[in-house]
Amino acid sequence: SSGINSEWPITAGNLDENVDLCAETNVKQSKSEMNEGIKEVDTQENEYSDEDLIAVKDEVLSLKTKGNEIYKCGDYNSAMQIYSKAIVLCRSQLNDLRSILHANRAACHVSESEYKIAEEDCSISIELNPQYLKAILRRAQVREKLEKLSPALEDYKRVIELDFRQGIAVEAAQRLPKEIEIQQEKMKEECMSKLKDLGNLVLKPFGLSTENFNMVQDPNSGGYNIQFSQDK
Repeated sequence: SSGINSEWPITAGNLDENVDLCAETNVKQSKSEMNEGIKEVDTQENEYSDEDLIAVKDEVLSLKTKGNEIYKCGDYNSAMQIYSKAIVLCRSQLNDLRSILHANRAACHVSESEYKIAEEDCSISIELNPQYLKAILRRAQVREKLEKLSPALEDYKRVIELDFRQGIAVEAAQRLPKEIEIQQEKMKEECMSKLKDLGNLVLKPFGLSTENFNMVQDPNSGGYNIQFSQDK
């Protein structure tokens, strides 16, 4: 199914199908080759004939199931390669399946702590199916790992819009605003520190430093005035 339960952890992946059996694979494909394959899919304009579509869809579903089996065995790289092979077969007629495959491959990247690539796969999945709740939730959690808290919050809000029962999203939507505020304050302090270092570098030849300048707030306008002090 394409739903997500509230206990879904980022490390587990929760693929679109659960299969109990494990399987071996001889597929060999580098990540650069995977990306090249995806580019080929993006540029394909011709659709499959009705007869070919049935055969290709069966092959894609078979690869998807095989990838799920291998994922459950913990061989994330091999599962990733299987999903990539299936993605290459998908044209516009199979966009729903392709969306699932990108989300499943994102789960492999998450399991390998490759969060940036996982985010990209999730984004492709969502572009192909904007209502795909599982991919949106997965991207939200990945963005948290990447400390992209504001975009993560937007994804969590979208999950709640689609299904208000998603406990993970509800909890995150309540927690993140404060964390975003702290993150922004930290970024502001780091920025001011860098500006201060730059100012000291410029002022040093003149025997001055940023300590010679104070920012004083005007109580009437709320703006700031810079005051110079030679004594510091």
